[in-house]
Amino acid sequence: MASATGAAGAAVVPFVPPGGRCLRASERNMLEGIVTAIVYGAVSAEVGLLVNERIVIDALVPNSTVAALGLKPGGRAVALIKPSFITLIDDVPGLALSARNLIGGTVVNVLTGPVEAECVLDIGEGRELTVLVTSHSARALELEAGRQILASFKASHIIVCALDG
Repeated sequence: MASATGAAGAAVVPFVPPGGRCLRASERNMLEGIVTAIVYGAVSAEVGLLVNERIVIDALVPNSTVAALGLKPGGRAVALIKPSFITLIDDVPGLALSARNLIGGTVVNVLTGPVEAECVLDIGEGRELTVLVTSHSARALELEAGRQILASFKASHIIVCALDG
């Protein structure tokens, strides 16, 4: 997926909808992958997206949207995840979560302000995940470069975009 860097290092990805006008997204967490499976429910489907050999993201997508986007196993898609929708947690044996997605990463950078902190995680194969937490949480988790941490987010907090071709 081609992307450019906008202000403050945010990725900007062009999107051309029907009609040919180009849209760009400011979301920093854009993870491209291959659709592995689609399991339909009454209203929404669970869409599996293989990001790399160790990460599969599960997203909840309305059935009508799955059809409108033409999502199918083997197709390419992008998961958009807002940084404030991600929770950081210590790797605790036996920890049970309701969030469907759990990704391990290494802290690359932490920018801490008086209220909020931005943490960038290396999740492997050149991919990063940006997370926003309170400054208090950043201190409590002792976030610093090199620290191993888990990122967790709900399947319903993901926007899925289909890629052509």
